[in-house]
Amino acid sequence: MDNNKMRAEFEAALTKQAAEYGFAKPILRRNKNNGDYVDPFEQAAWWGWQASREAVVVDLPQQPGAHPDWKQAIRYCRQAIEAQGLKVTP
Repeated sequence: MDNNKMRAEFEAALTKQAAEYGFAKPILRRNKNNGDYVDPFEQAAWWGWQASREAVVVDLPQQPGAHPDWKQAIRYCRQAIEAQGLKVTP
């Protein structure tokens, strides 16, 4: 997943959570020099979002000599998981 897509998902989730808990809508303003959020809370939340994505690793099963359709299904699963910004092994 590219960084812009991940950031858009983060900002949507943060905005939704703020509304659900009765907080003001996040400003989501970024520093033009480095892309960090100006608000320290928002920057910390972004760091946590990224770290959570890095921490998740999906272990797909291996089956030596498996049918070609099975192998293709595993490839499709890998692509879908990686598209969400998660890591896959092996």
